[in-house]
Amino acid sequence: AVESCAPIVVAHEKGFFKKHGLVSSLSKEASWATVRDKLMSGENQATHMKYAQPIGSTLGVLGAQKSGVVIPFTLSRNGSIFLVAKAIGSKLTFDPKAWKAHVEELKAKSETFTLALPLPFGWHGLMYRHFLANGGINADKDLKVITLPPAQMLQNMRVGTMQACALVEPWGTRGVADGVTTIAMYGHELWPDHPVKALGVTAEFADKNPKTVKAMIRALHEAAAWCDAFENREELARMLATPSYLNSPAPTILPSLMGDFDWGDGRKKSDKSMAIAFNRDNHPQPREIQWFAAQFRRWGMVTGEPDYADVVKRVARADLYEAALKELGATPHARNDAPIRLWDGTVFDPSKPAE
Repeated sequence: AVESCAPIVVAHEKGFFKKHGLVSSLSKEASWATVRDKLMSGENQATHMKYAQPIGSTLGVLGAQKSGVVIPFTLSRNGSIFLVAKAIGSKLTFDPKAWKAHVEELKAKSETFTLALPLPFGWHGLMYRHFLANGGINADKDLKVITLPPAQMLQNMRVGTMQACALVEPWGTRGVADGVTTIAMYGHELWPDHPVKALGVTAEFADKNPKTVKAMIRALHEAAAWCDAFENREELARMLATPSYLNSPAPTILPSLMGDFDWGDGRKKSDKSMAIAFNRDNHPQPREIQWFAAQFRRWGMVTGEPDYADVVKRVARADLYEAALKELGATPHARNDAPIRLWDGTVFDPSKPAE
């Protein structure tokens, strides 16, 4: 459970789903794989998903069976963290060459650098690979890359069995507060307002039940607007803190909601514009879906060049998003086809995704 589930929790707890004619029950799942499986089996009709998952399902990433999952609504942006064990935090800075030096140091001692991810092909894994490649590291060949749930990541850091991981708040705040980790970089330092979570429904469900999906979107839009009012965020932290959801103390949840950042190495900063956002841009942006598809190709996770236009057509259900907002009398967030600019000067041009 991570903070990015907030709009779904609020839509349920505050009655937005009910207001729009939906009877909701929420199910807390054990892993991202379970989230996907329960959606595909029909046990869950809609889900909070890693943004990469619907795109990965459509393309059959890492040899998985291809299945149609669509994104009619972007649930959250920002809130990502890249953690390193406190004992080596001073060595692993926001400079990939420093990571290369440490990996070589371990190799000389016949030891392996272990990196944990919540999902092998998620945003964190793709961004880590890109970051490390700048320092001459191929994560899949030079490191041991494993998949773990967040609580296990912190425990492994605590006992010294791994060096780094990436995930979503509140786990970074918890790791720093517990004195177990430092934060090498926040996700917004690499890509401001990066997409983190999507509302996922199967393509079949969306086609058969467009009214239900639009009702969900209307409820989630109102819930996301409530979440993004900073005066509500203390109440939101208390709501998410309960055992039903994050099961984490509210003081560990609030900082990232308020834009209070602490790297754990003495640096601190407050910047509300980079806090986790739920209502800044809910449009399922084609350029971001193309970016994921291009990264899957770059790292050998799919066979052959994806048909980028087709992936967008199959995954991004902006038609449902825009229709739902129109029904609400609200202005939908606009499609954005501007190039994506990363911290290192890399530019992803959605008109030339294969490049």
